[in-house]
Amino acid sequence: MQYNWLICAALLCLQLLTAAPAAAEEQESLAAQASNLLSYIAADYADAVRDGAVIDQPLYRQQQRNLNRALEMMHGLPDRPGRAALEKSVRDLDGAIAAKRSGEQVRRRANAAADRLAQLYQLQRSPAEMLPAASVAAPLYQKRCAACHGARGEGASGPALTDYRRMASFSLYDLYNILDPGADTVHARRLDADLSSRQRWALAVTVASLAVTGTEPPPVDEARRYPALVGLPGMATARPVELSPDAAAALMWWRGHPQRVRALQHPLARADGLLQLAESAYRAGDNASAYHQMVLALREGYLPQRDALAQRDQPLETQLSARWQALRSAILGDASNAEVIAAFQQLRSGLAQARTRLQPPPASDFRGWVTLLFAVSVVLGLLLWLRRRRR
Repeated sequence: MQYNWLICAALLCLQLLTAAPAAAEEQESLAAQASNLLSYIAADYADAVRDGAVIDQPLYRQQQRNLNRALEMMHGLPDRPGRAALEKSVRDLDGAIAAKRSGEQVRRRANAAADRLAQLYQLQRSPAEMLPAASVAAPLYQKRCAACHGARGEGASGPALTDYRRMASFSLYDLYNILDPGADTVHARRLDADLSSRQRWALAVTVASLAVTGTEPPPVDEARRYPALVGLPGMATARPVELSPDAAAALMWWRGHPQRVRALQHPLARADGLLQLAESAYRAGDNASAYHQMVLALREGYLPQRDALAQRDQPLETQLSARWQALRSAILGDASNAEVIAAFQQLRSGLAQARTRLQPPPASDFRGWVTLLFAVSVVLGLLLWLRRRRR
């Protein structure tokens, strides 16, 4: 009897251990599908309604069906703090669609709901590694996608991927999510069921590049104006349509040519982006990925700048070294969730200070000193001239 009890207990523990990851995977799939449907609404609603009137009835009905399906999927997700606000935003979106509001209003509401859903259920919206070049997945695109979307994205039975306006409505993650078999509501599973995560990211880059084929890269100065868009996670999560025209055009090109953009990103910005990914992974319960991203942030972002920071501000460099070690110990040790999140935030705050300290003096300051010295020299010259006149 004792042995039977031990066997039953062991089997019950095994069942609980295997059920938990499966339940988490199912929840992530539901959240990703709902996010996918909201992204389609944001991108396509404007083609169905114009000036308060429906101009494409089948497409309009499709938007309504997409929203209803998204709501059904959300009802299958566990309750969390912030869930009520999320549901209210989706109901407001439903009301906007029913009232035939403008395409911009619906787009903003749909994207806001998709972003809130991703944050609430900790969807990983940025790749763990650097984005590959568009050429990496070009053969895969020809094999899997060209029949519907055209060899150059010009469109066939499926929509054109060269439509700049429509493609600007999607983030790179939205394109990746469309290719995820756990979230895909459009393609047949034969198209994406066997794709790895890295292949889907590569295909997303390939698809994103089609809308900017043949266009010139943005000026290098744009990387300094919009540093958050040059690297991850910004390049993966930002939607060009929501940015200013200059930033949108830059992001459209950058995300289609990530291999040519890496040199434009400041190493400390790279470190901060990786720490964002690490914190997201930790909040989702993936400590191994969080630790991996933290180490990448240290090696690829901070260490190349450490000596320069030590020369400019030794106390800050010493403080940051201690914060890196504190975060490492917190992730690997028995620290509480609150302590680990606080360690992330303290380190990122210190990196922001370090980046400010490493900035060269503003050119305006230099010009000011030159102007002052010139004025002093003029005054001295005038005094000497007056002195000679008196003599």
